[in-house]
Amino acid sequence: MKSISDEVVSVEEARAALRCMRLCSFDEGEALESIESLIHRIRKVGTAKLVEEVIENRLSDTQRWFVKEYWYENKNTAQIARENGVSQANVYRTISRANDTIKDFIVPLVMYHTDLTDVKLQPLFFEEIMKISSALANYGDEIYEQLKNLRLSNGVKSEQLARAVCITPKELELIENGKKMPTVDLIARYSKVFGIEISLKFEKGKGRCEWKEA
Repeated sequence: MKSISDEVVSVEEARAALRCMRLCSFDEGEALESIESLIHRIRKVGTAKLVEEVIENRLSDTQRWFVKEYWYENKNTAQIARENGVSQANVYRTISRANDTIKDFIVPLVMYHTDLTDVKLQPLFFEEIMKISSALANYGDEIYEQLKNLRLSNGVKSEQLARAVCITPKELELIENGKKMPTVDLIARYSKVFGIEISLKFEKGKGRCEWKEA
């Protein structure tokens, strides 16, 4: 059986894929090889946005709190237990039940990503979705955090972005860890790659960027 992505490609997905290929200067062979992964990336971002709705509307208050602490704040179960005065086993069970609820709602969407005969949700895929969801929820306080969350919230791998904005993966790593300040020219390339309008602001030596759809 063919993957459903062999049969169904929306106009928006096709436009986005073509735009990414043009910006990355792919040749025809590279374009054909990359189009499906680009489409999957776009669908993962859409799924992550729906996960936010599940977290807000389908989880109990305690589940919602622990899930956000675990996935969005990157706290481990021991830290969450200590801060909330409960056992680590309780935190683990609560997060596991919450994750199962989220999976129950997005499994049908995973079927859209993969072959229709394979409805098993892979842990790595779930982790990817939750990382995207976390980046969508966390804007960040400084430029380096904001640029990293911009990449993650769009489901773009660091190697892909480094190539698209014409820097090395090592340079990107330094920028996203706050060890190197991005140039205005680089910010302009981010704007072009993601198709957004970026505004820079500096106060007391610290920089912030704000973006919106161009």
